[in-house]
Amino acid sequence: MNKTITKNLRKLRQGKRLTQEYVAERLGVSAKAVSRWEKGDSTPDMEKLIAISDMFEISLDELVMDKVPTQIGEASSKSEIAIKLKEKVLTDENKKKAKKGLKIAAIIFGEIVLIDVISLIIYVSLYGFPQ
Repeated sequence: MNKTITKNLRKLRQGKRLTQEYVAERLGVSAKAVSRWEKGDSTPDMEKLIAISDMFEISLDELVMDKVPTQIGEASSKSEIAIKLKEKVLTDENKKKAKKGLKIAAIIFGEIVLIDVISLIIYVSLYGFPQ
């Protein structure tokens, strides 16, 4: 068992004043499983490690290796990553391109509908309503 995970899990849980039962419920495991993890008797699987890191809003590196992000570009939580992504993706230029694309799509859709309406009018004038 990785002693870092054991130490960090207990420290994080107690720091937020959460019970083992609460953590277990959030992770979909038994309180006994959380107790075994904190004692070092067993190790959470990868899926549970990811869920734990999400629950306590820390990176897997911090949870498993006690490694704190030090690089400027390295984000310690999903929210920071989302903010940085929005800043890069949702630029004014990209918003303008998206609006232009929507306008073009609306024009094409309108033309298709117009062609259908004209076709229906021509059909009805030549052959009458279908029976």
